[in-house]
Amino acid sequence: MDQVNAAAQRPGEAPPANPDRWWTLAAVECGNFVVYMDGFIVTLALPAMARQFGVGLPVLKWVIVAYLLTVTVTLLPAGRLADIWGRRRIVVIGMGVLVVTSVLCALAPTVEILIGFRVLQGVGGGLVLANVMAEITAVFPKQERRKAMAVNASILALAQVTGLVLGGLLIGQFGWRSLFLVILTVSLAGLILSLWILKARPRSQDRTAMDWTGAVLAVVATSAPFLVIEQLSQDGLNPASVAILMGGAAALALFVGVEQRLAKPLLTLSLFRSRAFSFGSVAAAFYFVAAVACYFLLPLYAQLVLGRTPVMSGVLIVPLSLVLTATSLTVSSLGDRVGARTLSTAGMLCVSAGLVGLSWLGADAAVASIIWPLVLLGMGGGLFHPPNNSATLNTVPAQHLSVANGFLSMARNFGQAIGTALAASLLAHGLGAAGADATLAGEVGARLGGSQLEAFLGAQQLAFRLAAALGLVGALISVSRGAEAPAAQ
Repeated sequence: MDQVNAAAQRPGEAPPANPDRWWTLAAVECGNFVVYMDGFIVTLALPAMARQFGVGLPVLKWVIVAYLLTVTVTLLPAGRLADIWGRRRIVVIGMGVLVVTSVLCALAPTVEILIGFRVLQGVGGGLVLANVMAEITAVFPKQERRKAMAVNASILALAQVTGLVLGGLLIGQFGWRSLFLVILTVSLAGLILSLWILKARPRSQDRTAMDWTGAVLAVVATSAPFLVIEQLSQDGLNPASVAILMGGAAALALFVGVEQRLAKPLLTLSLFRSRAFSFGSVAAAFYFVAAVACYFLLPLYAQLVLGRTPVMSGVLIVPLSLVLTATSLTVSSLGDRVGARTLSTAGMLCVSAGLVGLSWLGADAAVASIIWPLVLLGMGGGLFHPPNNSATLNTVPAQHLSVANGFLSMARNFGQAIGTALAASLLAHGLGAAGADATLAGEVGARLGGSQLEAFLGAQQLAFRLAAALGLVGALISVSRGAEAPAAQ
């Protein structure tokens, strides 16, 4: 049938739309949902984990950061593997890994073992996430792509709501281990949908095309900033942190050199000749560095400073997700009448303004003083995601879509992981090692007071304002991307 359609297509005419494109979107968005929910759902459980394991924020932050970091370093190799073996196979393997590791995390007897299982879970998440936007771009024509990307952004918002609200409810009723049963259920549904709906496509590369040297160098270069942040949070700037930073820079330089010499590299460096792709990817990283500060800090603020239960702390962030969804769908209805540069830059400015608003929160903040910054953050996300994602991938040739999507997803998740690590490290450093332990392990509903309260609010203010400043950097990058280019054929 595809050959008949291709033969009937007139020269210069757009190819026919894939009749199963919306079902395909449903399948990949199920994976997108579970990967993003997995990143947010654990935040509310940190106090409960602190009480059970008897450890503080310097250790517990790795339950989140280890997952996000592993997703990030998996994305680029996963994109190339999808080009070699097909996106369907890689997605199915990733969903299977998420199913198995959800059970393992729920049964973890110690925090060290839990962190180890979260690393494995991150591998599954990376295999899935590397193919979401590539599949969307492959099956949707350009005129529908921004609408599909709006659905993608809405799913991200829905994952946030579900993770925070359902997570808070389950923690209160059944304990933190029940969170991973939610991940198990959704992952299993995603695995079934992927097997049923996604189509196997011919391999575009032979099995020997995988660049394992580049993969190792990419992992080293990507991991170095996290180790530097950890060193800085513990001992400040010292020879060890400088050595790690230089090692990461050397690994990055070696990676570029290796990729330039290979006929079939892990990352096609010619993609960066496109201003839309390079600037759009970097802008996405800065968006997530900035925005994730809210998702990490606000649930802890609501529990430890305002004395809210986990479920009510999750409900507090619902307005952000609702506004993000509504704004995304509104932006998609504009079509191409407003350019990606204008919309995405406006979105980054809204995010920075919202973070400045959150930095003013005190010991007895009224609900209204929390809601209006969240509305700005939601508007910012809705304005940023659909046009940025669409414009970034529009110029990518079809044969490079998986790798390009892998890099864009890597940039997004790198920002999310770095943002979480920065916020957690600033908070832990502000409280001090002993203070962090005592703060997180308090009883449900207990409110901080005295020096601990002052230290928490000071560290939170610094983290939010740093995130706002990084959001402004992202706005400058976004506005520098140039006019939106026509889609690649």
